[in-house]
Amino acid sequence: MPELDQNIRKKKTEEVLSAIRSLPLIPKAVFEVTKLLNNPKTSTGQLADMMAKDHGLTAKLLAVANSPLYGIKRKVSSIEFAILVLGFQEIKNIIMALAFVETMKAAPSDYFDPMDFWLHSLVVGTGAKGISQNLGFDFGSEAFVAGLFHDIGILVIYNYLNPEFKQIIETASSENLSILEAEKKIIGLSHQEIGKYLAEKWNFPLQLCDAIYYHHTPNNCNENKYLVSVIHLVDYMTQRLGTAQLFWDNDVHPDHNLLEVFNFPSEDALDNFIMNYDEMFKVTAESLKL
Repeated sequence: MPELDQNIRKKKTEEVLSAIRSLPLIPKAVFEVTKLLNNPKTSTGQLADMMAKDHGLTAKLLAVANSPLYGIKRKVSSIEFAILVLGFQEIKNIIMALAFVETMKAAPSDYFDPMDFWLHSLVVGTGAKGISQNLGFDFGSEAFVAGLFHDIGILVIYNYLNPEFKQIIETASSENLSILEAEKKIIGLSHQEIGKYLAEKWNFPLQLCDAIYYHHTPNNCNENKYLVSVIHLVDYMTQRLGTAQLFWDNDVHPDHNLLEVFNFPSEDALDNFIMNYDEMFKVTAESLKL
């Protein structure tokens, strides 16, 4: 029976997930920076000096801050100025998120390139930060972190269920299914469910868990609907604009409630809003290539 088979697959997947006990180790330099950020007596100069020891982290932080989509109007040319403009908490959120990217990198294959995955995630994160502000919301760096991690379940499948990952792609193609449908058929869970499972296990905040779980169905989210809707919109925008898109989202369409949530008078108005970001997405994607 198909339903019984899917339940068996789901149980097997959950057993694999339960064995993932902890987050990968954070690089020592990042650990030292976060210690400083947690100390209210830390000065801007102390923090800048510590961050300067990790040139790669510094370059990525400045790339994010200077990307057109992130929403900072002035050029951020130094760590000191980044700290001044963004503040300690936002710097901390960005650094921890970027450190996670480093620890979760994986080897590419002939059917998936993790570098493309992270570029997509970074563009959605920076886009969520700036676009949410333009839509009248003040989510701060939470929008960036939520956008960065929204598809983390895909990478988890690739890293820990690799044979099934390949089978999902093959099944979607051979049976004319969406990737989301193929996920449920092959492993019994969607990447949203997997991402949320691990996010809760890792004690991520509720808004981040919701962004991961509901980013394809924002109307089903109650407590953090506006943040989740922003992530959904920006995720779709990568497909609509053909920039930093992920083939996992090829069959995904915008939720019909976006017009009401963001007060767009028509679908044409929403599409015009999206198209106005075309150049910004291109420039951002180029600047954020890892």
